[in-house]
Amino acid sequence: MADSPSTLSPFQRLLADAQQGGQAKVDALVALSQRTVHLPTWGQDDSASFRTLTNANGQTALPIFSTADQLEAAATQFGWREADGSVASKEFGARGALNYAIGHDLHFVVVDISAPHSLDIDREEIEPLLSPAARRESSGPYAGVGRLSSSMIRAVKPSGAMNINIGGEPIGGASQTPEPKPLPGASLQASVSDEPIAVTTFGSGSSVSVHKLNEEPAEALLSGLAAVLRSYPEVEWAALSAIARGPSSPMPTVALKIDTAFRQRLNEIILSLREAGDELGASLDVLLLDDPSVMRTVRAEAKLFYPWKR
Repeated sequence: MADSPSTLSPFQRLLADAQQGGQAKVDALVALSQRTVHLPTWGQDDSASFRTLTNANGQTALPIFSTADQLEAAATQFGWREADGSVASKEFGARGALNYAIGHDLHFVVVDISAPHSLDIDREEIEPLLSPAARRESSGPYAGVGRLSSSMIRAVKPSGAMNINIGGEPIGGASQTPEPKPLPGASLQASVSDEPIAVTTFGSGSSVSVHKLNEEPAEALLSGLAAVLRSYPEVEWAALSAIARGPSSPMPTVALKIDTAFRQRLNEIILSLREAGDELGASLDVLLLDDPSVMRTVRAEAKLFYPWKR
């Protein structure tokens, strides 16, 4: 369920406003640089490295969280919990986390990725924030708000702007080369495994079986589907698998996790995904994930592609 503005902390409201870019984003970045944040790690060891995420275009991001509760929510969504249910993490100065992202050549940082107020920070936006001039002007709580250099104003962009053109050519765009190219989804149906990974039977006698895709889906197909889903913030995550309903043969399927309170546009989402698949040469089914056992199997075995790849 989405947070209402009244339930957000002042800093989280600042992040929400910053999604539009401009001075509001500069203000949020200045405030962020003076905070400590929570970062998920690969294990509990002191030397454990920070977890990163990869989008459909191969770009990497460092997820950071404004509170421990935001980290916990994301850990459940992305499967970051240890065997005992805990979440390995470190509390770290935000400026140090941003320096880590630059030093490890990551493309961007994402703050509170699972939340409606989530904010993407591009590498080009981070670099001026870490300059000596920015450090001088940002000493003390919000001291530099509105007074950072014009280079930082020029650098900031609306949240998510770096993802708009992921995947290259627009869906359905005409090829500029004389040789025809196969559509990115053309071989998807042939890659479906006959043997199911898991079969779930419901009380009515109906069943759903999850199958593997024997080859990696084309990045252009995943990017096209992800582009559709970015218009629907109610979608929490999506994966591509092969799923059979009852006695029918398995077919490539987009499995969607959507909060039960936000399903008013479900038919529109399904239609948009199928149309995008058709334009990319893939005949796709769409499955709404409600059964816990099916959801666990899909999370563990399917190709998770939205909002991030596993």
